[in-house]
Amino acid sequence: MATKNDAALLEAGREGEGAFPSDGMTAPKLILALGRGKTGKSTFIRWAAETALERGAEPVIADADRTNATLAAFFENVTRPESPEDEDVRLWLNDFVDRQIDARFSAFLDLGGGDLILKTWARDLELAAFLEHHGVVPVAVHFLGCDLDDLSYLRDIEESAQFRPPQTVIVLNEGLVPTGRVARTAFRPIIEHEVFRKALGRGAVIVRMPRLACMHEVERRRLPFADAEAGRVKAGQDRIGPVNRQLIAIWRREMALAFANIAQWMP
Repeated sequence: MATKNDAALLEAGREGEGAFPSDGMTAPKLILALGRGKTGKSTFIRWAAETALERGAEPVIADADRTNATLAAFFENVTRPESPEDEDVRLWLNDFVDRQIDARFSAFLDLGGGDLILKTWARDLELAAFLEHHGVVPVAVHFLGCDLDDLSYLRDIEESAQFRPPQTVIVLNEGLVPTGRVARTAFRPIIEHEVFRKALGRGAVIVRMPRLACMHEVERRRLPFADAEAGRVKAGQDRIGPVNRQLIAIWRREMALAFANIAQWMP
């Protein structure tokens, strides 16, 4: 049975409550999407990058996912390593951060599902402190479904202190809740777990990522969410019906509300 404190945690997660620094709003950001595969990292980057572009920002999109590099199908000029080998990826990451510090651009970086290279790269470079020293705001965005195994990557990063910037977000992806279950109860074992509570206790912010029932209609067409909502499809593709367009419109509004309290951590 959930305690009063559990209920408070659930409510905080639903509303995305948290304390945010007032400085650094115009500083370049490096947003790292972290977690196991198929937990929503690429979907978040697509939505957040589209939102930034609509505001007139020009974030760089970097895809270091070595097994499922999908961002290039949705955006032009996605930068990525030429080789999936560990040392090549590490050198590419070093060069990427050097360029970000020099050119002062914001960026989204997808390291792929559970990729272990972050742990060694972040440890060797003391990544969060290094970025802060050079005026780049590091943002860690961890993605979780309702499977307790999803906590393993969060646990490893948090317990090793390899990448624990003050700007840490834990995203509970409601799109991963099995059909017939309620998100609030499905996520309770996650929220009650010690790993989750420790991250929350040090200041991590919870965000609930809403479910889009027709996500597959956007995915298979490789469309930006705004185009899908407007019914703009590519040549030769079948149309998106009014019902699904409405569902996409509602989802985009819900995403904006869900991430509103950490909007200043985005480009």
